[in-house]
Amino acid sequence: MTNIGPQPLFDHLDDVAPLVAGPRFGLVLDYDGTLSDFVSASDEAVLHPAAAEALPSLVRQLSLVAVVSGRGGRNVAKRMNIDGIIYVGNHGAEYISDGEYRVVDGAGEARDRIDAVLKHVIPVAEDEGLFWEDKGFSVTIHTRKARDLEKAERRLESALETVPEVDTLDVFWGNLVLEIRGRTGLHKGHAVRALARDHSLESLIFIGDDTTDIDGMRAVRDIQNDGPLEAIGIVVNHDGTPQGLIDLADYSVSSVSEVGKFLLWLDESASQRRKLIR
Repeated sequence: MTNIGPQPLFDHLDDVAPLVAGPRFGLVLDYDGTLSDFVSASDEAVLHPAAAEALPSLVRQLSLVAVVSGRGGRNVAKRMNIDGIIYVGNHGAEYISDGEYRVVDGAGEARDRIDAVLKHVIPVAEDEGLFWEDKGFSVTIHTRKARDLEKAERRLESALETVPEVDTLDVFWGNLVLEIRGRTGLHKGHAVRALARDHSLESLIFIGDDTTDIDGMRAVRDIQNDGPLEAIGIVVNHDGTPQGLIDLADYSVSSVSEVGKFLLWLDESASQRRKLIR
């Protein structure tokens, strides 16, 4: 598929329908900003009602439904609490499937260096009133509640410059978050490819909205170029969505609510296909 910038998804559902009709179709989604609206405190994030309605049915009908999140795997699994979904946490370091938890080999190799970063940035985060999460294999510092956002970000950047070997880690900004993780090769793109392979998919859709989803969208682009698997990337294009992700996507929606609307359409389409097969 030649990319000319993402087209409005709901104007092109007829183009998406053949992909969905395939016998080995999978759905891979981000959580925050995709299935759940952004909130001031990450612990307050909840699954959008339309998504909560559609996903249990989609699990029964599709070959794969997976949520790939920067959150810890157990965190997102508990938050969604839908059986049959594969939960991939820490950008691809952890997998939870049918209640079984596993860590990908090599996921914890950078822990000592992450701890070194924390010694420099956490005092700044606490001084600026920021919330931070240590997720074992990665750390997220949330700046959404910063008293002075520009000052907080500037101080965090300065603190990072004092950390030895910080350039051996992946440290980057998302939508009002600073992400710190090991440079292990484990990211959402790796997860998308692994899920497609392990579940023998013939087609898939990936949906995301933030910086860490760029790796997932690149995987979609690679799949499109390499074949034979068919893939579509959908971006949730709202405030803070990075241009790099928008440029890679095939289609766009404007909100978490529209993601929910699409999932309901997808559920209905899958149901109609099953009736035709019978």
